[in-house]
Amino acid sequence: MNREMRVGIQTESKLMSQLHPLAALIYFVALFTLLLIINHLLLTVLLFASLVGLCRWYLGRHRVGQLLKGVSSLMILIWGLNVLLNQTGPVWWQWSVGPLTFRLTKTAVLYGGTMALSLGGMILAFVWFNQIMTTPKLSYLLFPVVPRLAMLLTISLRMVHLFTVKFRRLVMLQKTRNVVVSEGSWRQRLQQTGQFLRILLIDSVSSAMETAVLMEARGFGAHKRSYYRTFRWTTVDTVFTVGSVGLFAISLYLRFLGWGWTTDVRQFLWWQKTDGWFVLPLAIFLGVPVIGEVGYRLCQN
Repeated sequence: MNREMRVGIQTESKLMSQLHPLAALIYFVALFTLLLIINHLLLTVLLFASLVGLCRWYLGRHRVGQLLKGVSSLMILIWGLNVLLNQTGPVWWQWSVGPLTFRLTKTAVLYGGTMALSLGGMILAFVWFNQIMTTPKLSYLLFPVVPRLAMLLTISLRMVHLFTVKFRRLVMLQKTRNVVVSEGSWRQRLQQTGQFLRILLIDSVSSAMETAVLMEARGFGAHKRSYYRTFRWTTVDTVFTVGSVGLFAISLYLRFLGWGWTTDVRQFLWWQKTDGWFVLPLAIFLGVPVIGEVGYRLCQN
């Protein structure tokens, strides 16, 4: 059994995968909202670190390690652009060459780090969402309401994963023909990669035409569709939703009081006095899946 199959089986046995799709969707909507409305460094670090731990629990250490390698490069880029372009705030270091002057400011370092962590947390949350909210769950929620949007969303969520899987398989098959993308000059690598992409494009067009014919043959869109899997709302869903929504409401109320957000980036600090109070409901909200997992396992035992 390969690593992806083991991760999928382990994920399905955890609480978040056993919840009703609506309960899981409500939690993720609240999580994405908090990532968007908070820009204090201490709170952003808490969000990012918690998401790393949750993704490691649900996706596996290997996949999270590979994901962090890609996310970290983008985060460094965001931080570097902020440091380069933001010249406001207290100056830590200054360097001049002729008429040009570069200032390393406290605001640029702190605000750039906060934006980088927010973006990294958003990517981690989306990957976790994609792992939990599978195609049957999204179909169950969206197809009765907006079938076309549901189809577009499910295709989009599956596209990147399928493209990556097919590309890896193609690379492995080409290695048997002594064609290795990671070897040779840059020109040779680009040519080989272009050939791989052309093969994937032809395969994608062929699969899309076949899928379109099958959908037309089965009368897609002519009447209400049946579901591959049915879901029932249970007491666990009620407790999980009430707890997460309550904590989200507290966090949202504190945010409307002005906590967790600094409008003027020139006033950015390492931490604010109100952050210590904001950490408590935010940490409990992020720990709801873990707390629920413990209770779920105890009830099972």
